[in-house]
Amino acid sequence: MREGNGFMDTLPRISAFTLGTVQLGMQYGMANTTGQPSREEAFGILDEAVRQGVTSLDTSVDYGSSESVIGEWRQARAHRMFVASKFVVGGETPETALRREIELSRARLGDVDLFSFHRPQEMIAHAEVLKDSLLRLKETGGVRWVGASVYEAAEVEEFLRHDWFDAIQVPMSILDGRIPRAGLLEELRRRGKMVFVRSVFLQGLLCMETPPERYAFLAPHLAALGEIARAEDMSLKEMAVAYIRDLPGVTSLVLGCETARQVRENALLLRAKPLSPAGAEAIRAVAGRVPMEKVMARITGKEA
Repeated sequence: MREGNGFMDTLPRISAFTLGTVQLGMQYGMANTTGQPSREEAFGILDEAVRQGVTSLDTSVDYGSSESVIGEWRQARAHRMFVASKFVVGGETPETALRREIELSRARLGDVDLFSFHRPQEMIAHAEVLKDSLLRLKETGGVRWVGASVYEAAEVEEFLRHDWFDAIQVPMSILDGRIPRAGLLEELRRRGKMVFVRSVFLQGLLCMETPPERYAFLAPHLAALGEIARAEDMSLKEMAVAYIRDLPGVTSLVLGCETARQVRENALLLRAKPLSPAGAEAIRAVAGRVPMEKVMARITGKEA
């Protein structure tokens, strides 16, 4: 488990595995085969996370019923967890939206430890406008830290322009090395920012035996990664997790789970052995050849 800057003694340490909870509030992900879990199943997923040593949860106002499910579970179980949530400005004035979103999140969740911009374009447009309000929330105990969730290296650079941010959530995987390759992960580490990494399995692509036809262009890269995994005597998923887990500057991996069994499986992946230096270098070489702009355009549906 790892600690970020300025942690308070009353908080649990952030575990290397942060449970992503979008699946608790809606159906999500290309590899999702079970749909949204029932309330009982969702409680089972959260209970299993506690049993596996998970101390941190990631959610959002925008994740359907996720915040409400977590809040009901926290009331029923009285577990103290680090909870990161995210807010959306939308069409309202930034101040009005922030006030509404934090009130809604706290009503559902109880405590909110980290409150972040959910959309990078809203961070870019409104960070300075909302700076005083967000810092006031920290001073008054409304939240403990503030941050942003981003997609692109350029958005990490924008995040770094606002040194008062505490934490960032970024996509990274053994296929997607854009942010570390640009030196931005090292800069985040140097500045003491908490770094949460999502899309470790690239929205489930790394969990599939064969990628969907629209991602067939990734087959040579996946084959190369499979060879590296065999040389490391690891499964592809073990290697995917171990590589990101051990990057200097990474605080925690945000892994979503549809079932309690997946929680156990992901917790086991977090215990995988480290890669050899040669294996890590080979992964960097493969990632450098992946056309991530094309991948992201297909994931987001923004292809020209």
